[in-house]
Amino acid sequence: MYVQSKPRVCIFSSVHHALDNRIFYREARSLSNNGYQVTLIAVHDRSEVKVGIDIIGLHRLPRWQRPRLWYTIIKFALNTNADIYHFHDLELLLISPILRMISGKPVIYDIHEANADFMEIKDELPYLFRITVAWLLRLLEPTLARMQSGLIFADDEIAANFQKVNLPKTTLFNFPLRAFVEKGTKESMNNYHREPIVLYLGSIKQERGSRFMIEAFDQVFDQVPGAKLLLVGPFTPISHEVEIRNELEHRGLKGAVSITGSVQFEDIGGYLKQAAIGWIPWPNYTKHRKNIPTKVFEYMAYRLPVVSSDLPSVQPFITNGINGFLVTPNDSTAHANAIINLLKQPMTALKMGNRSLDIVNNNYSWDEMEKRLLTFYKHVVEK
Repeated sequence: MYVQSKPRVCIFSSVHHALDNRIFYREARSLSNNGYQVTLIAVHDRSEVKVGIDIIGLHRLPRWQRPRLWYTIIKFALNTNADIYHFHDLELLLISPILRMISGKPVIYDIHEANADFMEIKDELPYLFRITVAWLLRLLEPTLARMQSGLIFADDEIAANFQKVNLPKTTLFNFPLRAFVEKGTKESMNNYHREPIVLYLGSIKQERGSRFMIEAFDQVFDQVPGAKLLLVGPFTPISHEVEIRNELEHRGLKGAVSITGSVQFEDIGGYLKQAAIGWIPWPNYTKHRKNIPTKVFEYMAYRLPVVSSDLPSVQPFITNGINGFLVTPNDSTAHANAIINLLKQPMTALKMGNRSLDIVNNNYSWDEMEKRLLTFYKHVVEK
């Protein structure tokens, strides 16, 4: 008797960690749970099978050395004999046509960022260089995208950059997993007397307001001496951690700020349940006006009121005075005052946090995105 094998998917990245929130916990697990045999090739300290997903680990290399991984990725990807290939990095647009040509199978480009806008705010690079590269990206990325079989976007603003590309497309917002929301609901249920901890979750970098955060929190600490700032995430570049620690030392805040470094997605709940406020201090850059911060949903799932820069990307999810505060970007005093207000009025903060949970529970779930992903895959394969 002939038994049809599961369709095989090969997901690959030269930049992202194998256990990336979007790549592994959302997309790869959704595919695996719905009958696909999934192999994931990405940065990881070992090769292993995790919840039925075959992970092939790659070494993390500096940006300028990453092309050394491209041959390895193509070799491993072809060895999977996949029915569909799915990649996540701008740089891999240069090798994906080779993979498509050799395998004869569809290749999907998953776009996490408005890449040209992202390049413009990379402060570690010379200004003229990053402006020139951003201009080239706006020209070349859509052109190279036409050589793929389908496109996936992390939000509608990214999708708008590819309107003229005539390929199957879909937008998969990074809404939280139902299991994550259920866990947050349970773990935050009896947490009525939270410590005055302000949480920042995500990459810690200059273009995301790292120095601005310290300046604003200094004002918070002056008014609420027991306040703590919890920074959960990696520094980019790594050398930036030294700069931030020196700034904390200079301001006398060393004992009031905890820095965890990079943590696994499955561990972030332990930090979310400690906090009283979730903070999004992003500056008013074009990229930040477009791209939705995933952390907003993670804060809300753990009943946290959110203090955020007033950006179009956040406005659909935070209603001023209802489940948080939207304040002027780049205004450290405005951010500090909103945080002080919530720390000094814990019952108000609690009510806002409960509304946050209700909003995310009723409106934003990965369940719908999973349906979109499966429909999109079917469409790409058939086309």
